[in-house]
Amino acid sequence: MNAVPILGVIEGFYGRPWTPAQRGRLFGRMAAWGMNTYLYAPKDDRWHRQKWRELYPQAEAEALQTLIEDAQQHGIQFVYALAPGLDLDWNDAGDRRALAEKFTSVQELGAQHYALLFDDIPYAADRAVQAREQVAATHHVMDALWPEGQAGLMLLCPTEYCGERAQPSVAASPYLRALGEGLRASAEILWTGPQVISTEISVQSVLEVNAALGRPALLWDNLHANDFTLHRAHLGPYAGRPLDLREQVAGMLSNPNNQLELNTPGLASLAEYARAAPDWTPAASLDRALEAWLPEFGDAPTHPVTLDDLRLVAHMLYLPGELGPQARRVLEAAEHLMDPQSGEAEGAALVDELRTAQHRIMAVLRALEAGTNRDLLFDLHPYLADVLEELNRLLVAATQRGEDDPAEFRYRGSLADRLMALGWEDIAFPKQDERQR
Repeated sequence: MNAVPILGVIEGFYGRPWTPAQRGRLFGRMAAWGMNTYLYAPKDDRWHRQKWRELYPQAEAEALQTLIEDAQQHGIQFVYALAPGLDLDWNDAGDRRALAEKFTSVQELGAQHYALLFDDIPYAADRAVQAREQVAATHHVMDALWPEGQAGLMLLCPTEYCGERAQPSVAASPYLRALGEGLRASAEILWTGPQVISTEISVQSVLEVNAALGRPALLWDNLHANDFTLHRAHLGPYAGRPLDLREQVAGMLSNPNNQLELNTPGLASLAEYARAAPDWTPAASLDRALEAWLPEFGDAPTHPVTLDDLRLVAHMLYLPGELGPQARRVLEAAEHLMDPQSGEAEGAALVDELRTAQHRIMAVLRALEAGTNRDLLFDLHPYLADVLEELNRLLVAATQRGEDDPAEFRYRGSLADRLMALGWEDIAFPKQDERQR
């Protein structure tokens, strides 16, 4: 049994939304893992954010209705979210009417649970006034949906949605205080932790925001989000959250990688965490998730993939700002290899170590190319190809060291690559992007 009442997935990232077929696969996996909630909030669904006032056209409405029914058939609570905060004028009667009509139109499609998102919008000069207007908007929607009393979930994502955005602090924020005091107790408030992407969320930090909000926060967890960069995906476990945290939150929703097929390890680990015994560890959870995931990489005898091969891939695409143990060893070998002080014998051993890693990663890629899960291949291929090219570049540079004309890789050098070469990856990770995931 889960210790977390609301447990599931947010489709809340920037970029190409998932397809109906992808969402259907997700619902099946969520049901198998014991998850119960899906929050529909793709930032680039035009009718979710940019065109929030407009009702869905017939084709889009029919697709949304089918999606709602699909989730419900899998036993998943479908939460429809709207993000009107970019230009909602609460003092305009037309906007108030459009807000209510948009939600009731989705209710007619079969939705039973809802969310209002006010993240990633400008702050008002008086944040407490802004909070009170958002509370009024939420109550307006609730009254339109449930004139005879609330009959489903109502979630609100605040503009100060993490500790680093709360001014002057979580405990002293006029915005959070006004939100907590004004919002009905039956509504849940989303929170991403100390940062937009929180590598750790402590019990104390959650108790602090709970006190400010007057209720347990509902975690919008961006641990595995990757819409801020083309260079990262996150295949690591659910980590950095003590088991005691489960007792202090209203629920946990993961906003994961844009690439659906890469979310199996992290979501499976979250599902384990939700019902885990005291001896549970993230590392062991990841191994179990990878073992269950391994058959998706094919079983052709000509392209065998071992659990340890898959573990290396997961460790190289681990968590924000962190490599897994096997990937750290590869990085250390590369750093030693490029050190001019390394001796010839040591250099030869390091070359062998890096080539072994290269062959193991290549084995995973070749198995996917020969297999039937094309979506997994397409989602993972860019990351495997990227690290294989970098390993090859380092090996060529090391083996040609001292030659007059070593091989050059002139095709590299986009602005992002050049900026990273200047050391931008050393900047504290939570500050990399100011947008919520």
